[in-house]
Amino acid sequence: MAVEVRLPKLSDEMSEATISRWLKDVGESVDKGEPLVEVETEKVIVEVEAPRAGVIVEIVAPEQAVVPVDGLLCRIGRPGERTVARAPAEPETSTATEPPATPQAPPASAAAQPQVAAPTAAPSNVVSMPARPAAAPLARGRGGPAVTVAASPLARRVAEELGIDLTGVQGTGIGGKIVMADLQPWLAQAPAPEPAPTGAPPVAAPAPPSPMPPASTPAPAAMPVASGGGYEDVPHSTLRRTIARRMSEAKGAIPHFYMTVEVDVTDALGLRERLNAALEDGRVSVNDLMIKATAQALERVPNVNATYAEGALRRFAGVHIGFATAIEEGLVTPVVRDCQLKSIGRIARETAALIEKARNRALAAEDLQGGTFTISNLGMTEVVEFSAIINPPQVGILAIAKPVERPVADRGRVVLRSLLRATLSADHRAVDGITGAEFLKAFKDVLEHPERLML
Repeated sequence: MAVEVRLPKLSDEMSEATISRWLKDVGESVDKGEPLVEVETEKVIVEVEAPRAGVIVEIVAPEQAVVPVDGLLCRIGRPGERTVARAPAEPETSTATEPPATPQAPPASAAAQPQVAAPTAAPSNVVSMPARPAAAPLARGRGGPAVTVAASPLARRVAEELGIDLTGVQGTGIGGKIVMADLQPWLAQAPAPEPAPTGAPPVAAPAPPSPMPPASTPAPAAMPVASGGGYEDVPHSTLRRTIARRMSEAKGAIPHFYMTVEVDVTDALGLRERLNAALEDGRVSVNDLMIKATAQALERVPNVNATYAEGALRRFAGVHIGFATAIEEGLVTPVVRDCQLKSIGRIARETAALIEKARNRALAAEDLQGGTFTISNLGMTEVVEFSAIINPPQVGILAIAKPVERPVADRGRVVLRSLLRATLSADHRAVDGITGAEFLKAFKDVLEHPERLML
């Protein structure tokens, strides 16, 4: 009997994912644990693995389809079991099992705008699969001997689109995995798109399918264009759409308030230099110091290491800190767990690995789950103060700006000290002003007495 493969829940807030690319086809054999399909969540591209060995007898979810958590992806049977062939590719707006509804005249206000058909739900039996581009030489199981090449999902997809043979590419990622940075020599040789004729606006690229049902999202009004000027529409990535949705929900539902403290980090930065001189492997960043200081402050003020519920404030025993990391599509927030138990050196090694994985779109689901507090550090920029939006269901986020040298009075003398501003955004349902002030005082105290970071 065939086994159903369903979409797993890959993060705490995940409700659906987009089918990015099938790695196997109907009739192909798979081993237990072998990747079947790439799915794009709001933050990462993840491979879903086969739960058992066998043969793919049916693929239910087509590429680019939006599938809810626990939605059916495919079925795996035993060798010799009857397979269900893929139906010929059809336009995305058509369906093979239901007659088209009688068209209705659009309202007058929308008559001048192009009408976009809403995607239909996938039938429970055979579904039409869109045509797939020709596979690159490394394709697994697509005719000819299978070649196993360790590559990130994004690098593999780009290689197939450009026809790059990954067997000849030297990987520089973790464990020798091929990442996007390794494809730069080929990307630099890719032909640039032809420019639009002079005076005509560029043609907008088609937007990817929205993960939200069209019926619940009204079409935005057309944006005015400046007289005499052209424009370019850059389609939103899945990550950018998710960021927009979640930040709008967080800002609208959580009563934010903000508190800022100025911290003298001169001695903490000196400690960092001494640590880096002593460490044989890796380096400690300013961000690592901030994570450790935040963890100790949360231990002192546990009401900020919590989540708000209608019946209670749930305080967490472990301090699991997410740190905002910029990638091309937006921000992701990998999580360092149990920061209160780890040394600065270990935190530094873990953050370095997570940052590399984030930039290569190789974060696993467990890398993004379970955060109890978040920091957003712009200390590497010229920003001297800012505030951030809380990441639900947490009750706080700390925005850390650039350290700036300023003259300060020190026992009758004027000296230069490195000062930074840290702003706490707090959920007023769970955190009062005095609690926020206690947290910032603890954070400041740890950094201004950096020997406490070593405890």
